[in-house]
Amino acid sequence: MLQLYKNEAITSVTREQLEIRKMELDWYTTNYDTMALQAAMFAGFAFEQVTEPVPEGTDTVLEVVYVILTCTTLGFELCVCMSCTFCCIFGKGLALRGPHGARSVHDAVNNLEKEQKLVFTQFLLGILGYLISNIMKMWIYFRPRIALTVSLPLSVFFLAIVYYVLYIVDSLVLEEGRSLTGQISAWAKYEKIQDLDEALHRTEMEPLQTPRRGNY
Repeated sequence: MLQLYKNEAITSVTREQLEIRKMELDWYTTNYDTMALQAAMFAGFAFEQVTEPVPEGTDTVLEVVYVILTCTTLGFELCVCMSCTFCCIFGKGLALRGPHGARSVHDAVNNLEKEQKLVFTQFLLGILGYLISNIMKMWIYFRPRIALTVSLPLSVFFLAIVYYVLYIVDSLVLEEGRSLTGQISAWAKYEKIQDLDEALHRTEMEPLQTPRRGNY
């Protein structure tokens, strides 16, 4: 009886820890969903620009820079969409169905945290590339005076976006190693307890699966 009560106590505490980790898991997946949605929108804008023919007689350097920036935007945003989709699907799958229980949850959350910075960088580079390509687009499709009139406010907004992104990141993003996690190190040894049902079933099946000498 005491053994059952002890196991129940360990299980209940581990489940409470996993509830905290689930909050982290949900937070990361929400971030990925948000970035994927916005990246898909910018990818659609970039694809529309790529398929739009450039007028004949356009300066070659201007045309090449414009096309490269637009394709770069499309590539970055599609990478963000694919990365976010895979992280949400396989991250939650590892946390829910991982073979190592609580350790699988920790692996899922830690990997989602690690990938988030790279995905966010790609997302931001895609947006900046889209803004610059639109400035170049003005000089391709419009007269110089109109292009200059449009480019000035676009350049101001571009610099403002860069400034506020850096300001927000510096103010709100925690430095690596300073953020708290839901993992309780004191319970690390108890996380090595395996699935009892699977362990017992595998133990019973192993003698049946072991071939005997002389049997073919």
